[in-house]
Amino acid sequence: MVASRLPPLPPIRDLIRVYGLSASQKFSQNFILDKNVTGLHDTSSFFVLIQVELFSNQEPSMLFCSRFELDTIVRYAKISPMDDLVVEVGPGPGLLTRSILDAGARRVIAVEKDSRFMPALQQLSEAADHRLGIIQGDMLKLEHSQIMESALALPALASSSASSENILEKLALQGDASQHSLDPNNATIRLVGNLPFGVASPLLIQWLKMMALREGIFRTQNKVSMTLMFQREVAEAIAAPPKHPERGRLSVMAQSICDVKLVYKVSGTTFVPRPRVNAAVVHFEKRAEPLVPGSLDKLEDVVRFYFNKRRKTMGHNTNRMVKAVPELQDVIAEWQAMHFWDAGLRAQDVTTEQYCALARMLDEGRFNIPLT
Repeated sequence: MVASRLPPLPPIRDLIRVYGLSASQKFSQNFILDKNVTGLHDTSSFFVLIQVELFSNQEPSMLFCSRFELDTIVRYAKISPMDDLVVEVGPGPGLLTRSILDAGARRVIAVEKDSRFMPALQQLSEAADHRLGIIQGDMLKLEHSQIMESALALPALASSSASSENILEKLALQGDASQHSLDPNNATIRLVGNLPFGVASPLLIQWLKMMALREGIFRTQNKVSMTLMFQREVAEAIAAPPKHPERGRLSVMAQSICDVKLVYKVSGTTFVPRPRVNAAVVHFEKRAEPLVPGSLDKLEDVVRFYFNKRRKTMGHNTNRMVKAVPELQDVIAEWQAMHFWDAGLRAQDVTTEQYCALARMLDEGRFNIPLT
């Protein structure tokens, strides 16, 4: 870790009071306020999870624990001074952001929907020599060009803080620091976030589709990894292999284009009182060769169709597909001859490669399939 001159984190009670965390219930938010989880192993601090559920009439719950011995999100995100850009989604009061900056990130763009956190994030940006850029907006609706424009507006390298000097020393080992300017079409980008549980799945699907089409921050030669926190059940589903009971649509779509690994769990047994949900962090690295070239739309249709009736066998569901779209009979017969799967299997038993092969065949024939 590089040295840091960032201001100390205010007491938890002050954060709650200043930002009115208990006042808003319209966002699905989880704020991690312990550097044991986000970055530094300071066992004297506490972990606070403030959960505000969508459309809930209940007050948010505050959950405390101490002495975490877990590896950190920043470590699993592999953030270093060599990265061209780190994009953080949902920074909240900014502790994960602090850990990212402490790890030596030269450019960080934080996208936060909640206006209550703008003053704290702006203060953090100033303390970090403006290595941090802030966008107030909804990541689901945000044009990624705005992220790149904000990143290009940041100083290529800060120069006045101790942390900046250490960054320059590390860059010197790799060559002239002037070579480390940001190329929007050929950059190493880390996308990280403690995602609001209510929008985590739609965000992931959007990013996977953009990655497949090389759009937004995933464009051309950009090398983008994602390290994201989800509700535990969702994280387990995303990483689930064939035959796993939690395997579903997200599993197949994510694994078709990325190497996926559940790297870090936050257990509910650690908290007093215990929360209703646990969380986990998943790391995504893009495959050298995606299993489906181009758009993921057809694959999404295929897995939605089969997993909508996941208790039925693959044979039953395939016959149902042919009955709904009779012109599929020949292509399905060809598929069964080339990539036969046991008709007695269920949706969670089939491999990602098999689903992708069927999606490619249907896409080549421009066949539409029923979605239910």
